[in-house]
Amino acid sequence: MARIWLHIGHGKTGTSSIQWAMADRSRLRRDVIYPVRGRGDQMAHHGLFPLKEAAYGPEIIQVLRQLSQRLASVNIPVLLSSEHLCHASERKVTQIARAFAGHELRVVYYIRRQDDLLESSFRQRQSAQPGAFPDPNLFLERFSKGFDFESRLQPWRAVFGDEAITVRLYHPEVVGSDVVGDIERLLGLPDWPDRAPAQRNPSLTAAGTRKVMQAATASPDEARRLARELRGVDTDGDNSPFYDESNRRMLMERYHLSNRRVAEQFLDEESAALLLKA
Repeated sequence: MARIWLHIGHGKTGTSSIQWAMADRSRLRRDVIYPVRGRGDQMAHHGLFPLKEAAYGPEIIQVLRQLSQRLASVNIPVLLSSEHLCHASERKVTQIARAFAGHELRVVYYIRRQDDLLESSFRQRQSAQPGAFPDPNLFLERFSKGFDFESRLQPWRAVFGDEAITVRLYHPEVVGSDVVGDIERLLGLPDWPDRAPAQRNPSLTAAGTRKVMQAATASPDEARRLARELRGVDTDGDNSPFYDESNRRMLMERYHLSNRRVAEQFLDEESAALLLKA
């Protein structure tokens, strides 16, 4: 049976880079399996793990069981990756465990300080859905609940136990500038010096985000075009963050206790200090 790693997110922690790199590695190096089935244009396995509904339907369960059977004789690492998984209900996680029964299942979850995650997530929202949630405060009210890492981990802990879960802090002092290299080491894969550059979903700068938001008031289609053009490019203009120090401090205070519990259970001393730093 195979060792199957479930990469469950979190979004804005290099997930797209990991997904593209593993797709390339699976095709070119063949020392890891990153299944084609269930992948979309962005290479995530969202088709295997749909976000909607509290449980997976019969068609999804059948696909997962078929995949499980095809992996029965595999002796190299397997990676399934979808940010949807960090929002999975306990019922969904149980269905995944049953579909892949007999395999060794491991979970890897990258987390990022909520104050950085909030800023990056807001910019990503303006890029992906121009005109949606243009008010930073409303975005904070609507989406900050999703940044509770302890809550995101709870279904996985309940079904698989803590020993099957690896949590990594997405921080330059921990994963460096290459999160792909970090997960490759975790999976036990050898170095690949000629690997293509990892970054696949560069963020808008604050100035670029403001330009996209302004364009969205007149034409969402034009805003989407502009977002593609400006993504990853420094632009002139107001590059101040959308959330000031008081917003950032409030968010970190909100999650201090749950972050501490996650750090104590899953992080090494260096990563814990970086996550909990005031």
